[in-house]
Amino acid sequence: MVKKPGKLLRDLKKQDKTKTDVQPISTSLEKNLEYIKNVFTNCSDIIFREFIVGYKTQIKAALIYVDGLADKVSIHDYIIKSLTLEARASKPDEELQGEDIYKWIENAAMSIAEKKQVENLDDVMSGFLSGDTTLLIDGWSKALVIGTKGWASRGISEPDSEVVIRGPREGFTETIRINTSMVRRRLHSNKLKIEARKIGTYTQTDVAILYMDGIVNSEIIKKVHKRLDSINEVDSILETGCIEQYIEDHPYSPFPQVQYTERPDKVVAYLLEGRVIIMVDGSPNCLIVPTVFIQFLQSPEDYYSRILMSTALRWVRFIGVFTAVTLPALYIAVTTFHQEMIPTNLALSISGAREGVPFPAFVEALAMEVSLELLREASVRLPGAIGSTLGIVGALIVGQAAVEAKLVAPQMVIVVALTAIGSYTLPSFAASIPLRLIRFPLMILGAIFGLYGVMLGWIATLVHMISLKSFGYPYLEPLAPLRISELKDVLIRAPRWQMMTAPQFRKPTEKAPGTFLERPYITKDGGEKNK
Repeated sequence: MVKKPGKLLRDLKKQDKTKTDVQPISTSLEKNLEYIKNVFTNCSDIIFREFIVGYKTQIKAALIYVDGLADKVSIHDYIIKSLTLEARASKPDEELQGEDIYKWIENAAMSIAEKKQVENLDDVMSGFLSGDTTLLIDGWSKALVIGTKGWASRGISEPDSEVVIRGPREGFTETIRINTSMVRRRLHSNKLKIEARKIGTYTQTDVAILYMDGIVNSEIIKKVHKRLDSINEVDSILETGCIEQYIEDHPYSPFPQVQYTERPDKVVAYLLEGRVIIMVDGSPNCLIVPTVFIQFLQSPEDYYSRILMSTALRWVRFIGVFTAVTLPALYIAVTTFHQEMIPTNLALSISGAREGVPFPAFVEALAMEVSLELLREASVRLPGAIGSTLGIVGALIVGQAAVEAKLVAPQMVIVVALTAIGSYTLPSFAASIPLRLIRFPLMILGAIFGLYGVMLGWIATLVHMISLKSFGYPYLEPLAPLRISELKDVLIRAPRWQMMTAPQFRKPTEKAPGTFLERPYITKDGGEKNK
């Protein structure tokens, strides 16, 4: 009988758990080293350095670290040098005996700050695989994991996916500790909590959960921990996108319910709103939960610029979204079913341009939109200079050739170009993808039912978005359910002193589940009012 793949995978994991029972540290250094060397056979990057500690007693010891993950300078200057040359010069073993020698080695012999005592070989191996150095001593049934992380990392630079005109220019890197330090540097508060955990059976990826104690809703923290606990048995976590697929509420929806960012200033702003940040070692992107749709249309520079300019730019994005989603469907519906809505001169112009075109408007739009997506995807995968050149030249050549060959009308090229420009106005790349996908069903509905089909498509989309939740919070909040007091940061960008309200995602009141406390805001003179 052939086992199903899922059952076979569970059986293999059970066997792995049986094989990897906790192995205590032996008092014999040779046995410990033999066990670790058997586990890491054919691993040339695992370095074993044996040496002698002491002047008279001559205690055997060994260091284990991974070449490329640990800082060799720290290992040489602050561990080996301290335990050999400096320890022998002080001659401590003439006065200390037995357990006191090991305590002296742990507490006084090494001039290094970070060290931790462990009692089993699993923690020993986990320590040096994380970039630390493990010290094993003959006759001692414990080991020291010494902090010597020193792998190569990318320097801090401006994130390419979230470029702003006014605001900080630095972005996260692939090293989780550098990322948490960038947040801590901006948020000098003991309320900032950073919880660490490891996820992935084989990768053992470091994951950090950041939140502001006293501001965040404790129910959100519980949901984050519960959903992360449910993915502890996965084999690997390589990027934040792996975690996002496990923790989102509606995985089959085209709309993202978790936002990601590379900007530390954005993370700090969301922490102060009561959200939770999830960082993954090896990824410059961090996840933000809960997420509402309106925040995908907001940019950090909205809050660094003047009120009127920020509000105008926000409306430009709204127009861009509507154009990117609806313009091709509207063109198809009007030219196919509702010609009476077009002014006479424009209708004559369109009909004259379409003379000789063998395809209906829907086929024209579909072919041009598919060509646009192909060019967009090709330009993303190519190197920067070549990709931008391909996007511009390819669009011009393909569009001009299609018009001259009488395959599409010139107006259709204009519609497709405006659609592409509108999709580029979105600050978030994650939100632009579902909006680009939605326009294809709207085009089909417009070709079949005209404007009625376009309206039905929009209604179905809005109903779906209203039904979505992110960690229990409505996806279209504060538009649905409508919260008048919070619209000052949706359709407009109100003055900053009017937006300094209480955190958005805070605990519900006890009088009725689902209702929220009234949110105070700071007035110009420093007083506080309730909305």
